[in-house]
Amino acid sequence: MEISDILRIIDNISDELKDKVAPVEILNKFSGGRSGAEVYLVEYGEDNRVGILKISDSNESEVFQKAYELAAKNNMHKYIAKLITNYKIEDKGKTLYASLYDLAGDDIYKSETFLDKVINEDDLKDSMVSKITKFVFSWSKDHEKKYMCPTQIMKNELSYRYMDEKYEKAFEDIGVPKDVKWISLDGTDTILPNPYYFFNNENVWKGLKVTCLTSYAHGDFQGDNIIITENKPIIIDFCDLLEDCNVFHDLRYLEAITLGDYMETNKNCDKKLWVNACSSLSEGIMEVDIPQGKGMSLLRQLMSKLRENVKLIVSDARNVLYNPSFYLAGVAAGLINMRKYKSNNKKKAAFIYASYNLKMFLKDEAVDMFTPSLKSCMVFNWVNEIENSFVNLQPISA
Repeated sequence: MEISDILRIIDNISDELKDKVAPVEILNKFSGGRSGAEVYLVEYGEDNRVGILKISDSNESEVFQKAYELAAKNNMHKYIAKLITNYKIEDKGKTLYASLYDLAGDDIYKSETFLDKVINEDDLKDSMVSKITKFVFSWSKDHEKKYMCPTQIMKNELSYRYMDEKYEKAFEDIGVPKDVKWISLDGTDTILPNPYYFFNNENVWKGLKVTCLTSYAHGDFQGDNIIITENKPIIIDFCDLLEDCNVFHDLRYLEAITLGDYMETNKNCDKKLWVNACSSLSEGIMEVDIPQGKGMSLLRQLMSKLRENVKLIVSDARNVLYNPSFYLAGVAAGLINMRKYKSNNKKKAAFIYASYNLKMFLKDEAVDMFTPSLKSCMVFNWVNEIENSFVNLQPISA
């Protein structure tokens, strides 16, 4: 549906409701992320206030108030755009929701999304990135310390996505079965664990539990849901609000989807550079060594800045207590992207990101389960420019 048609329908609904807040003019269209949503800077209402109009297939109105009230308790509601109204639009059997947010109080006419800034390689002030991660770790306090099975942590992060039809279809599309434990990444000497195997059932972990801080999470903390104004970031769209979620979820998801948006993982991408970036982001927590390559200077600066406020959660200089849950959040982020992407090449890229994080989880001293074996291993042809398929590896006879 064209935006002009949507505005016309909204205007009619607004007239019927007599709410006098319908958008009157589009000021700017943001590039939008990979979620299919459209985001606009608009003037609305009789006094031409400035706001954000987001059009998607999700209805935020039911969960927004819960998130806003929780943030207000922690004095972080100033970073959340106030939801003015939510319009339900029916057209030819399809339902859309138009959420209108107010942006009062900032130099709002210069607003851009985080995604636009990254894709255009614009400078992001250190203070702005710091505020984004401070929000991530502060808005939903208090955090609750739990000892949980890795599969349960994953279920809480993936929510309705866990083992649903779309999730399983994503693995089918890239040819990864759930009964294969290890993946040999072609073109490298790397053996990676298969997340589909490890999170298919809890018996894999043999009673293992790891320390995890839990809280509410935004659930869709990606670049087109973060509006960058002159003074601060403004967060929108809490449709996927998660409860009892790994506290690192939103940070790792922002990292993962930013990486995927910035480094287009299509057929012509530098696949070895993608692999090296995934390896770097999964190995360090406070320090990130993004590899050299075209366009990597922005990522080298951005990713390390995003992690600076991890110290708000972890006071131990070695970060050992929450390392496992940090890596699991990276696994979840990769799997969510794999399920979301339509292109098989992008699905495979997200799978690799998830697998690298799972490798670090298994290698952690609190887990110690990284024991790759050729008896249950397949070769993943993605790095080399040959047909993308999996081939059984046979163990070499003595």
